[in-house]
Amino acid sequence: MRYPILAIVVPCALALSACTTVTPAFKDIGTRSGPCVEGGPDSVAQKFYDFRIQNRSSDFTALRPYLSDDLTKMLADAGRDNRNTALLQSDPFSSRTTLPQSAVVASASTIPNTDARNIPLRVTLTQGDQTWQDEVLMIREGQCWAVDDVRYLGGSVHAPAGSLRQSIEHR
Repeated sequence: MRYPILAIVVPCALALSACTTVTPAFKDIGTRSGPCVEGGPDSVAQKFYDFRIQNRSSDFTALRPYLSDDLTKMLADAGRDNRNTALLQSDPFSSRTTLPQSAVVASASTIPNTDARNIPLRVTLTQGDQTWQDEVLMIREGQCWAVDDVRYLGGSVHAPAGSLRQSIEHR
């Protein structure tokens, strides 16, 4: 009589344990060819803006640890195209032409999907008495989070298109 109960209990227990197994949405999160900054998407984005504000340089090679492989390549290619001179000499990572004095990146703690490969985050930027918001797209490359694009939402946009990528593609 003991064996028939085990014959029922064991398969039921196995079936229930299979229901609790979580499989990531993306098993392969890609690779990264360059150095990176440690942290989650919001902390890396905040470090990126803090670095930009402190260094106030248009040298994109110094930003390499913060930028995705693809965006790094696009910026390098864009630097060789005269049509991008005005955008790249201003602040291509913001809606406005001048570099902001401060930036506050919204927290990613409310994003429920920990398997996410890309996360858009709002950034509140301030220059003098002007405040505006843009959106930074963070992507996951290997174990790193990196800036992959910036959507210009800040009103008087100086760029020829709605995002950094669109502005330097010229399709």
